[in-house]
Amino acid sequence: MTAKLSKFLISAVLLSFIAALVIWWASLPDKKIAVTIPQGASAGQIAAILSDAKIIQSRVLFRSLVYISSNSGKLKAGTYFFSQRNSVFEVLRKLASGQSSFVKITIPEGFTSEQIAQRLEKNGVCAAPEFLAAARKSKSEGYLFPETYFFEPNTSPEKIIEVMRAQFDKNFPPDFEKRLEELKMTKNSVVTLASIIEKEAVLPEERPVISSVFHNRLKKHWYLESCATVLYALGQHKEKLTYKDLRVDSPYNTYRHFGLPPGPICSPGLGSLRAALYPQKTDDMFFVVSSSGSHAFSRYLEEHIKNKALKKKADRLKRNAGK
Repeated sequence: MTAKLSKFLISAVLLSFIAALVIWWASLPDKKIAVTIPQGASAGQIAAILSDAKIIQSRVLFRSLVYISSNSGKLKAGTYFFSQRNSVFEVLRKLASGQSSFVKITIPEGFTSEQIAQRLEKNGVCAAPEFLAAARKSKSEGYLFPETYFFEPNTSPEKIIEVMRAQFDKNFPPDFEKRLEELKMTKNSVVTLASIIEKEAVLPEERPVISSVFHNRLKKHWYLESCATVLYALGQHKEKLTYKDLRVDSPYNTYRHFGLPPGPICSPGLGSLRAALYPQKTDDMFFVVSSSGSHAFSRYLEEHIKNKALKKKADRLKRNAGK
């Protein structure tokens, strides 16, 4: 059988498939679904992804069309938005042309508005200075919820902020609002505390304990003494803060100013928001981080001094072992 005849027979079979699918396509809702095609995916793998997302009904039909249209190996990776009412031809045409009109952006927990701005600019969504200006104007630091988003290139900063703040609102349910009243705290205070917890915690399970330390210090009118707030005040990342750094003149420096700073220092995730609202009940007033990321918690200054000495010794041994 010649290649031309083979293609002709396959085409004839496909026509019968297509006729049967017309009614099915027309009955589907016009819902937009994001689909990510990974780099190097085969036609079969792409067909499986589209089928699982209910974008296409027949994997066989899709693979056959790829073969007939000579698009094998030509379908492009990216994140696409499809409607379930898109025909298989429209889907194939978009994948072949690389019309990936949406950019996938993942914002990790603990990102600052400046880091978010840089990531958006790097991916061609919007200019960093414009986003930062809009974020500052709307006082959105801390409320740009860490999540995976899909934006069109050149989306306005205001629209991006609107979407991200809406996602924050979805993750701050009514029981959180009720808890604010129980704690006699404002939402901004809780989000600010959550942002500090986000930056201080390495292990998720320690967030409620870290929260407890800060709540205890607030009740006793102690300085919070969070290094994370000093780093935010400095506007740069440093592995180790100096005594000069700790004296920086900024309302965000919790070594010099009582209580919480004026606002959040990053975008906290759901875990840190929950920890800020529901701290573990402890009498701890201090904590010190180890080289592994875990913390040693203590109630009294004497214990804390011992824990700091043990940390210095462990760090010294680790440095010597690496020589």
